[in-house]
Amino acid sequence: MKKLTSLLLIFVMTLMILQTYSAYAKNSGDVSGIQVNLINIDPNPALAGNIADAKLAIWNIQAGPAENFTVEFIPSYPFTLVPGEDAVQSLGTINSYQGNYNSKYSYAINYKVMVDKDAPVGTYELKVRYNYDGIKSPTEQGVMVDVKARENAEIIHIDKTVLIPGNQSTMKFTINNVGNAPLKDLTFSWSNADKVILPVGSDNTRYISYLGIGQSTEIEYDVMADTTATPGLYKLDLNLTYHNSLANSSNAVNTISTIAGVYVGGTTDFDVAFSDNTNGQTSFSVANIGSNPAYSVSVMIPEQRTWSVTGSNSVIIGNLNKGDYTIASFKMQSAFSANTTRTGRNMNFADNPDFAGNFTPQMRNASSPNMILVQVAYTDTMGGRNVVEKEVNLGMQSMNSTSAGFARGAATTQQSFFVTYEWYIVALVIIAAAYIFYKKYIEKKILDGSLKMPELKTKRK
Repeated sequence: MKKLTSLLLIFVMTLMILQTYSAYAKNSGDVSGIQVNLINIDPNPALAGNIADAKLAIWNIQAGPAENFTVEFIPSYPFTLVPGEDAVQSLGTINSYQGNYNSKYSYAINYKVMVDKDAPVGTYELKVRYNYDGIKSPTEQGVMVDVKARENAEIIHIDKTVLIPGNQSTMKFTINNVGNAPLKDLTFSWSNADKVILPVGSDNTRYISYLGIGQSTEIEYDVMADTTATPGLYKLDLNLTYHNSLANSSNAVNTISTIAGVYVGGTTDFDVAFSDNTNGQTSFSVANIGSNPAYSVSVMIPEQRTWSVTGSNSVIIGNLNKGDYTIASFKMQSAFSANTTRTGRNMNFADNPDFAGNFTPQMRNASSPNMILVQVAYTDTMGGRNVVEKEVNLGMQSMNSTSAGFARGAATTQQSFFVTYEWYIVALVIIAAAYIFYKKYIEKKILDGSLKMPELKTKRK
């Protein structure tokens, strides 16, 4: 009987202690009986720059109920609540002994949170604040969440967008790590399905072992476009793969596939040479020596100090495919002979600023009468208008063809000489004529005997 009484007394005392502890915890703010735990996070681990769905469990392992129980999300780096989500959630009353480490969760709440895009790899605390009737102030608790930096790369630049057929060029691709984690084991390749653009001296694949956060690298190729390629835009298929550190498998890779455009065509070049000079017309042969056709070609003789053009200084010759040539003719006059005729002396450009003052530096260089500047204007395959300037050597043939002009200049120079020294010349002519007349007169007198020469007397010893 005594033993039963003792057991009953111990039970009553234990119950009183529990009730006292419950009342104390309720009134003093001791919340050791409330626990917040992470059920799961999706994705796991959370990714920097992404949205994560956090599911939390609320346990009340104390003896008394928690009435009017509310939970509030507290922003803390790197977690912020997704706009539109409710920060405060109400659970009503949580009865005593609801939930434990070994039982199912009786109360659970969900928060959609945004992970800061610049968050480094690590473990961070996701915080909530809860409150219920009977405690003095709301209390914060947190759960630990693993965060992985997102791996991401992009091909941000191609330095060469125009290739001239048959010309070897250097093409550079720039790859940038725009994620928050280093990239490992990168493989880059490109291809052109038309086989018009191909790498020269190597294959189309490059390997990069490591690319740090925010770093970039350049991959360089020597490339060439087919000489028979039709001008136009060609597609390059670009592929980049790198190791995926978030995947469970060590062989898992991420792949980026994109395209880029490269134009094959563009500008060309010309060869201009003196062809002929007949009937006052000077002809030039104009050949397209580049790798692209030229449209709406016109040939011009710009204003220059060595030659002038009578009539139009421009000839339209139409289109010229690569390798084609045509003839352009102009009626020209040497500025040297024209100035000699006008002034009666050789031309000196330093003394004639009005004549040589309005020329480009290129035009001033062509000071020789054998040289002439010729401009070729054309539209390239991309629709751009271009001008190519060539200095053409006319040679002795052209100089012979203009000999008449120089002869006229020489005659004018001679005439000017006679005008300047007219009286001296007249006097010399008169003196010469008088001398000749006198000489002939004396000779005639001697012949007819009317004029006797005086005898010379000699002394005898």
